[in-house]
Amino acid sequence: MEVQYPDGTWELGRISAWWTDDTGDEWCRLRTLSGGPRPRWLRYDSESVRLLPSTGI
Repeated sequence: MEVQYPDGTWELGRISAWWTDDTGDEWCRLRTLSGGPRPRWLRYDSESVRLLPSTGI
């Protein structure tokens, strides 16, 4: 996946878990590949978290 930060930069990473809260919002636990911050939970937003295929291309 790719995640876009508020400053507009993009970074590659991986999602290791999904969670849906009581209000129906989806959250993903992501880790960036550059050794950035520790894995963290982020509310899933298709505009700032882009899922990329891992096989089949």
